[in-house]
Amino acid sequence: MEKGAFAIKFESSMNSSNTKSRRPVPEVKTGLFSKQEGAEAIINNVRHVHSSILGLNDPCWKATEASFNGTILPYPWELSSPKVLLISQSQKRSECIEGLVASTQFGQKSQNRERLKLVTEELLSNSFYHAYKNQSKQDKYERLSNVTLAPGEEVKLSYAENRNGLHLVVEDQGGSLTFEDFRGCFSRCFFRTNKEFAFDEKHSGAGLGLYLIYGVTTHLSIQVEPGKKTRFSVWLAQTNQFDPDSFSFNFFEE
Repeated sequence: MEKGAFAIKFESSMNSSNTKSRRPVPEVKTGLFSKQEGAEAIINNVRHVHSSILGLNDPCWKATEASFNGTILPYPWELSSPKVLLISQSQKRSECIEGLVASTQFGQKSQNRERLKLVTEELLSNSFYHAYKNQSKQDKYERLSNVTLAPGEEVKLSYAENRNGLHLVVEDQGGSLTFEDFRGCFSRCFFRTNKEFAFDEKHSGAGLGLYLIYGVTTHLSIQVEPGKKTRFSVWLAQTNQFDPDSFSFNFFEE
């Protein structure tokens, strides 16, 4: 294990009328490490990855730790009073993304703009083409086709910003994503060489989009209510605020 990082185990132990139960968390990774080392942890079945010079005193980690005992706390980067859009047609994605870029201060800077476009496109595409399943548990809507979602399947996009960055949330009403799906996507992006992981774009396939989201966001939190909802919540730091060694990833399944 690299210097400055360690893994620990927790078990859920508290419930009350003001808390919400979560499954026991088998392992987390905290300390100070790279995005690639964080990805390796995810491949090795770690659902909660926090890299910060503050270690266990990091406010983001404190929010994650509280959730293990059923207490739901917002992350410091999750902004209130967002603007909300509902999208039901896949062909409206580009229009939505361009509107998002044009209406935010974050999107006015070229480096920010490209990250915002990439993340929004990948999250919306995932919601349209992979969130909803048919009776055979296959994707209900064909990839790259023009899709009009059925009533009740609308994709919800929310965003808010401050001088430090932009908070983006994309929610679908399918709730079909599992951690094994996510971990499998990451596994396809890497190959093992001399006990190290190297990025494999040629064979990454469908996993590339989710890995790119992980790569360009500072914080990524995924909450899944199976059969009901998947919520991607991301924080995109301003270019001058971006620290590649300060990030978090969390995957919650209700």
